[in-house]
Amino acid sequence: MKKVLVDGHYGTVNLNLNKMIMNRDDLEVIYLESPKKVTEEQRRNLLNTADIVILCQSAQTATETIPLITSPNVKVIDTSNAFRLSPSWVYGMPELSQEQRNKIASARFVSLPAPMAVGTVMLINPLLKGRIMPPYLPLYVNSVIGYSNGGGNMITMYEDPNRPRSYSSARMYGLDQNILQQKEIMHASGISYRPSLNPMIDDFPNGILITVPLQLRTLAKRLHSGQIYEVISRFYEREPLIEVVPFEGSIESLGGFLDAGGMAGSNKMQIFVFGDNDICLLAARFDNLGKGGAGAVVQNMNLMLGLGEFKGVI
Repeated sequence: MKKVLVDGHYGTVNLNLNKMIMNRDDLEVIYLESPKKVTEEQRRNLLNTADIVILCQSAQTATETIPLITSPNVKVIDTSNAFRLSPSWVYGMPELSQEQRNKIASARFVSLPAPMAVGTVMLINPLLKGRIMPPYLPLYVNSVIGYSNGGGNMITMYEDPNRPRSYSSARMYGLDQNILQQKEIMHASGISYRPSLNPMIDDFPNGILITVPLQLRTLAKRLHSGQIYEVISRFYEREPLIEVVPFEGSIESLGGFLDAGGMAGSNKMQIFVFGDNDICLLAARFDNLGKGGAGAVVQNMNLMLGLGEFKGVI
């Protein structure tokens, strides 16, 4: 039985991590929500005797915690943005490639991707790997996400009956176009320039929709949108957590609308390809608390501990 220590309760991962791992028969799970409830010596002992530590902390607290983990046998998953760009940490996105999956399995330190980066990289990676989309292509990314992405404080704000009226409509953020996820997307995908991001938070609890429009005449290979679908579908055909929705009939099956909360409660991701011979619209829909949160933590944890990758996820 593997010993798992969940240290902290900051952010959104802890919102449903508990129910995913607490009742597993192959794990002994300890939750350390507040360091104040134990002595410093007790906390150090817990951190250095676990098989894996999952840090649900702010970036600053995570950087302060890592030096306390001195045992080389302890593995760590950090859910903050503290180490996502660090060359000494492995980026926790197994679907990037088999090589990436192997790196995660043998890693001691793994950083959890941000939901916006997860969807964006999943959409463009097959086209970059297939040399269809050049790495220098200007990239525009739109996203709509539920308010749980802001953690406990934002959930409280949105669910307050006396909240500001503006919370009832979609609100754009990252207006200065200086967003950490830009660098993260570059780091994970290998594109050459910062993408333009248009992120919005809306009045629903959880779920996220990422869309990337492409002018097909600007690609390295001029393909029809249906051919783009074939490339992406083949790339993910053996990934049980990725469903590439058939190109033909997808718009009709959706009734002409694609809602951002359609995968809420799931640990899977849906990928859609729309368009014609001139313009292609790529879309990724998933749960920011699932494939964009705790579901991704459990998938990475399973790999790092040598357990079945999708146990407790599917």
